[in-house]
Amino acid sequence: MNATIFFGSESKNEKFNLTFNKTKNSLNYKYVNQIDTSKTIFIKKIIQSDSLLFGFDKFVKTSKKPFTNDELQGLEFDYYDTLDYADDATGPILFSEKYGLLAINNVYGPTIIFLDKKNDYLTEHIIDNLNE
Repeated sequence: MNATIFFGSESKNEKFNLTFNKTKNSLNYKYVNQIDTSKTIFIKKIIQSDSLLFGFDKFVKTSKKPFTNDELQGLEFDYYDTLDYADDATGPILFSEKYGLLAINNVYGPTIIFLDKKNDYLTEHIIDNLNE
């Protein structure tokens, strides 16, 4: 996966390997940076609920219309927000069970967009939707 990471005024592109496994209760997505394995993102989708676990936080699916784009094979990405809202909280997260993580928005930290290949137009469109 190609990750475009926005932090400060500049963006950078990094490559991540995605591994997926399914358990009785969850879908588990692990993104590991190809160069620096300390950069790892783990998302757990609880199967019988509309929630995700990311870091120490639980995120719930919102009522916002899912994000779609023709360049994403017609997939719909649901918006997830943290239960514990704070000005500096992570969110929203754009996620689809079939694709995994599309985007993590973070006001005070890095915002990350995961695409199969680099696509500046699509990345900009995703960022615009995260900030609506």
